[in-house]
Amino acid sequence: MRYKGSFIIEYRLRALTGLRVGGSKEEFDIGGTDNPVMKVPVEIPDYYGENKPVPKGAPYIPGSSIKGKMRSLLEWVYGRVEVMYGRANGDIEKAGKPCDCGECEVCIVFGTGDAKTYERLAKEGKEQPGPPRAKFFDLYPTEKTLEKLEDTLGKGIFTEIKTENQINRITSRANPRKVERVPAGAEFEGRIIFDCFKEKDRELLDLIFNGMRKLEDNFLGGYGSRGSGRIEFKNISVIWRPADYYKGKAQEEKLGEDITLEEALSKLEEWKKKC
Repeated sequence: MRYKGSFIIEYRLRALTGLRVGGSKEEFDIGGTDNPVMKVPVEIPDYYGENKPVPKGAPYIPGSSIKGKMRSLLEWVYGRVEVMYGRANGDIEKAGKPCDCGECEVCIVFGTGDAKTYERLAKEGKEQPGPPRAKFFDLYPTEKTLEKLEDTLGKGIFTEIKTENQINRITSRANPRKVERVPAGAEFEGRIIFDCFKEKDRELLDLIFNGMRKLEDNFLGGYGSRGSGRIEFKNISVIWRPADYYKGKAQEEKLGEDITLEEALSKLEEWKKKC
């Protein structure tokens, strides 16, 4: 196994409906919401350049949320849930965990956190999967999004409170609850890095873009069955950086810039030749 290079995938994620990636409630607020979203705990200086920070309290999307959701969806698509269920012997908790075979496409791209997998493969004389091919980084709102939210909602306010009601069918008694969401239209900047170690890794690049496509047809975060979390990927840019780039002996190559997801999917076969 030898490192060949990396695909740098940058994109914008746009919330088509209210988006709720849940955080933890750190303080008691009378009349407040019990379901806060993830927020930047401290100001991130100079994020936008020219002394423009991501302010404390701005919403963000952890890279783990994108990675976890994409992996979950792809395990259904590639039949790994069925495999795990078959191996669980009726143990639903075990059946519902991520695939840990260490051999399938999903495990190679997203990794397996079970050290026993590597031990088992070694004992069986099978090839080790190597490091996870994909890295997912946290997504922060665009500068324009923060400005628009503050203009609409008020200084230092970046989220909306959605009130939901559960009605008892017999007594008609209401049980209201408040849910915090990022308003529809908000955009976040994201990055995925896909590392190539083997020639056959080129075929695994499909999983990243297929996962993005499946996520668009599902939802991100919570309350998806009640309208939240519909998203789209846009302004996708892809750069190839060969191993020699990191030795100072080669230049990066721009493969696509500000393209749609469908355009990226149509160029995949051409891009994969780089690996």
